[in-house]
Amino acid sequence: MSQVPEVDGAVRIRLLGPVRYVSARGEASRPGAPGPQAVLAALALSAGKLVTFDELVDGLYADDPPASARRVVVNFVHRLRTHLEREDGAEAGGEGRDSAIATTADGYVLRLPAEQVDALRFGRLTAQARRHGEAGDPAAAAARLEEALAMWQGPALAGLPGPFAQDWRRTLGEQRASALELRLEMLLACGRHAEAVPDIVRALKTYPYRERLHGALMLALYRSGRGAEALSAYDRARRVLADDLGIDTGPALRELHAAVLAGDQSLLLPPADGGGEAAAGAARQDVPGMPEPAQLPPVPSDFTGRHEQVAALVTALTAGRPHAVAAVTGMGGVGKTALALRAAHAVAGSYPDGQLYASLRAPDGAPGEPAGILAGFLTALGVPGERMPVSLADRAALFRTLLSRRAVLVVLDNATTTAQVEPLLPGAARCAVLVTARALAAMPATVTVPLKGLGADDAVELIGKIAGLRRIEEEPEAVAALAASCGSLPLALRAVGARLAARPAWSVAALLERVSDQARLLRELRVGDTTVEAVFEMSFAQLSAPHARAFMALSIPHCTEFGVQAAAAVLRVPEQDAECTLEALVDAALLEAGAPGRYHFHDLVGAYAREKARTGLSASERREVVRNAVDFLCAGVVAAVMASQPLAGPLTADLHPRRTARVDVGSGRDAMLWIRRVLPELTAVVEQAAVSGDAESVALAVDVLVLVPCFEEVLPLGQLARAATALVPAALALCGESVIGTAYYAAGTALKKHLSPGSLHRSREHLLKAVEIFGEAPRPADGPRPFLAVLFALAMLAQIDVQLEDFASARSHAQRSVALATATGDQSLVARRRTVLLQVEVEDPGRHTDLAAIGAQCRELAGVFTRGEDVKWLIRVIMTEADSLLYGGDPAAATRLYRQALERARATDHVRNETECRFRLARALLATGEAEAAVGHAREAVAVARLTQEHQLMAGSQQALGEALRAVGRTAEADGHLTRAADLYREMRQAGAADGDAVTG
Repeated sequence: MSQVPEVDGAVRIRLLGPVRYVSARGEASRPGAPGPQAVLAALALSAGKLVTFDELVDGLYADDPPASARRVVVNFVHRLRTHLEREDGAEAGGEGRDSAIATTADGYVLRLPAEQVDALRFGRLTAQARRHGEAGDPAAAAARLEEALAMWQGPALAGLPGPFAQDWRRTLGEQRASALELRLEMLLACGRHAEAVPDIVRALKTYPYRERLHGALMLALYRSGRGAEALSAYDRARRVLADDLGIDTGPALRELHAAVLAGDQSLLLPPADGGGEAAAGAARQDVPGMPEPAQLPPVPSDFTGRHEQVAALVTALTAGRPHAVAAVTGMGGVGKTALALRAAHAVAGSYPDGQLYASLRAPDGAPGEPAGILAGFLTALGVPGERMPVSLADRAALFRTLLSRRAVLVVLDNATTTAQVEPLLPGAARCAVLVTARALAAMPATVTVPLKGLGADDAVELIGKIAGLRRIEEEPEAVAALAASCGSLPLALRAVGARLAARPAWSVAALLERVSDQARLLRELRVGDTTVEAVFEMSFAQLSAPHARAFMALSIPHCTEFGVQAAAAVLRVPEQDAECTLEALVDAALLEAGAPGRYHFHDLVGAYAREKARTGLSASERREVVRNAVDFLCAGVVAAVMASQPLAGPLTADLHPRRTARVDVGSGRDAMLWIRRVLPELTAVVEQAAVSGDAESVALAVDVLVLVPCFEEVLPLGQLARAATALVPAALALCGESVIGTAYYAAGTALKKHLSPGSLHRSREHLLKAVEIFGEAPRPADGPRPFLAVLFALAMLAQIDVQLEDFASARSHAQRSVALATATGDQSLVARRRTVLLQVEVEDPGRHTDLAAIGAQCRELAGVFTRGEDVKWLIRVIMTEADSLLYGGDPAAATRLYRQALERARATDHVRNETECRFRLARALLATGEAEAAVGHAREAVAVARLTQEHQLMAGSQQALGEALRAVGRTAEADGHLTRAADLYREMRQAGAADGDAVTG
């Protein structure tokens, strides 16, 4: 093998053998002891990317790292910096800006291109080799693999300790063995079988149990005219596997053995010395003058990605299986034809008797007739027109006869039904078929490759290939957003790429703005004479009338995902009928199936369906769909509250879904998981209700949003802010006072949790409006809706006023809330409101109640919540008592209570309470002198706070982390977190914008 050319004048790191650091001068050195070497290896294998402290600690220690583990990592990095800077002639020590190892808030980054780490370069070269192999260029693939394998100088990461090194040694070792196998197979594909034999024998000494190597040796020997030795090689393989592992050879090796025994001439392909071509010619001699059709259209020049799918098809079509049939399925425009042609060209050499191609769909979208397609195939195979059979059956029989002893690849593009495909299948064992279809559920395929949109990176790359790489370099974020707006659908990506290419003066951002409306996007996505809309229209035209109506109706609520029960409610049909309809839409490639029983539209298909619904369904039908959808969610939320909330009775007293009798959400924890899963659906449906113009839908949506805050500990309620604020003007226009007041309350609740400037002030305004509408002191006899809305609004106003540091107003609101609750006689309700008042008292520097008395009241209320199994409020009252202890100068006792609350919050997935517990615990730990532990809990608080998306929790977590980091001397990092905390507090407390600008997303 040739030596690997090094990158001149560049620092390099060698991991494929003993770890070595190669300076820019080309001098190799060992970077310290095994411990620092292991850290360098971890950083190098993620060159240019962050490796966190936790990842480094886990990589150095197995299960139980010592308390000093983080200090050990810091020390190792310092020693590495010293070594690297000394080797490069720089001043040793320090952590200057030019250090090769950069420090971040959470870990380290090795500032080195991946190309300069041999293990990463090895992976890139082997990936290139696989692509060359898939493209039908085995010589280029073999050259890349030889270059990659030459980099190895012994076992990878030799001598390094820890689980990270051990795992990577296994991984890299397996990659090396796979690359070696692939190189040898590429040599065979090039016809270099004689050259490959000694290399395979050497490889088997190292890897005696790899059946691919045994198969490669048999094939190399057979192609070299050494058939008897090939059979002996199989016997040796069988003995080694049986004696050492107690297993038999696999089916691929057994099939190869049978072919060698039978003297199968097809094994001689590809030819090295003309023998394979002679064998292929001999196979054609019995039909004189038979042509070798080569009908495959070219692969699109911009073909991008799909490496795994190409590999799967190539394997299926070249594995030597008789009657191989491969199928590619997926929605229109997803790139099925391009993928099939890419794979077909890659395997064409394995079918020396020709390749046949036909599109099974006419230009107008109608299914092609098998008889006509067979006539074309038979003509290509040399059958003159006067001898063409008349009937379909006779043509299919002649087709199978002509291919009975040949190796031909048949590509059937755009099939519509299995019945259309079956007459076109050859019966010969050496022939293979590659079919593309939107769905062919009954096709007995060797392998089926279901195709989705391109990955994000590949989608961007495809736009760049068409529009020019300069567009990606100049506007990477806009190109990524444009790709996302196309749903990563190749046909749509080609369309926007072509538009940019034809308009060099346009910016990507300008095109993105033009197509931001999906309805307009569909009309503008055109490649030549083909539009995305027309491609979808072909599938839609095949639907029955009921399925077409269901397709349109299901798109109207804009749900990202939905289940069978929801679809049944929207369509007003039994669940069994709904499931049959959903599966029929999946089979038509107009709906996608996710987890069992879950379905979703591709973004562009959903936009197309909604466009069809505007004309295909009447206005009243569209309103009915929205009403059914929101009614179903209202029933589900009511069921979830009943199954999981201690005060479920009063909360749901006058909330009754109109149509849906019952939604199965499970009980307890399952009910909360259900509400968490449907939150995106709920948001989308409420938004549709707000613009539906239907009073009943608006009222139902308000009912839903009144109940969702019951799950504030497990849901990011801020996501509902846009939908909730949109309901207010809708209620004002369509509904009575009760719904209007409740809409203000629901909007205020969601805005309180929303992560946007001034959200607290806007929340306060909406809640005060609800109190104004329902009155300062409604009685329970006035009905549960006004009473509970005011009761809860007053409690939330108290909490908001505490955050705005208006403690007098907070106390007033909390006291009025307690008074209202007391009028009900419900001790649980009273205990909750008293807890809010105690929270105000604890936070107020001018508190009216001493801290010891507050603590005693907290313990009393904890007993009430414990008896009522009210975990959420039990956690809150424990935290309130802990606050009183912390502010009273007993941080150790406060720490114990915070830990109790944290344990309960984690056990119940109460992410909001967990966040608050953690940053308050961090402050208590700082007060007890446990700064390192405080840093850990504050970091966890920051991480969990992101899930809640609440300003208050994110600000408190950032502040706690900043204070803890400052206490351990990490001032620069601390200042960054404290600045972020200050920014969040400022945004939260700034004056609100006008309602029209309140929430943008």
